[in-house]
Amino acid sequence: MQRQVFVFWTGSNPMSPARRRSLAAMAATGCEVSLVTAQNLHDFVSAEEIHPAYPYLNLAHRADYLRCHFMLRHGGGYADLKPVGASWQAAFERLDSDPALWAVGYPEIGPRGVANLYQSSLALDTGAATRARAWLQWKLLRRRHRQLIGLCAFVFRADTPLARSWWIELNRRLDRLLPALQANPARAPRERPGDLVDGMPSRYPVPWTHLLGDIFHPLVARHHRHIDRSLPAPGFTDYL
Repeated sequence: MQRQVFVFWTGSNPMSPARRRSLAAMAATGCEVSLVTAQNLHDFVSAEEIHPAYPYLNLAHRADYLRCHFMLRHGGGYADLKPVGASWQAAFERLDSDPALWAVGYPEIGPRGVANLYQSSLALDTGAATRARAWLQWKLLRRRHRQLIGLCAFVFRADTPLARSWWIELNRRLDRLLPALQANPARAPRERPGDLVDGMPSRYPVPWTHLLGDIFHPLVARHHRHIDRSLPAPGFTDYL
């Protein structure tokens, strides 16, 4: 597989010096690093393939959407703009040598790193039964955190059952959210429901982990036997 790492910068806002340093440091992966921006996105993905909800999402949720799309269609690596200081060559070699392996990631940092499905269900104002299921699933995933990989960096084989399931559920959620997004599009790069934007609580309808961790972590737990956890973790401080 092509040893390429994709990085997304989905808005027109300037990249901070810390983010630029993180991007430059990705040379340590030993892979080709492709920065995908609003200007060159359609060099990789046609406009027709992009969900109609995409332009209404905040910039972080756009990156959540794209990392799924790219891991399904292209495979290769994905990295947040966080400090990366180690080679990823061994991860690619593992995928090349083991057809049963679908992805290589870093171990989730612990129970506190598990996506809070319950909090999302509260923000979405779901029914009591749905909230109860979300709470139970979240608690179970926290117990199984050693089977999970983190969300900020990974390498995928293209078109795996994991990525296909991820893509189907992601699009199902965006279909459902589209009318609310059209009425209340994001106005800030990392906007969350209830945040103060222009002095008013935001009505942006997408909970923070709803389009990534709430989907990804349950699927990784289900398919954990096809996932390796040996990728070096990125840094989690001084990256903004």
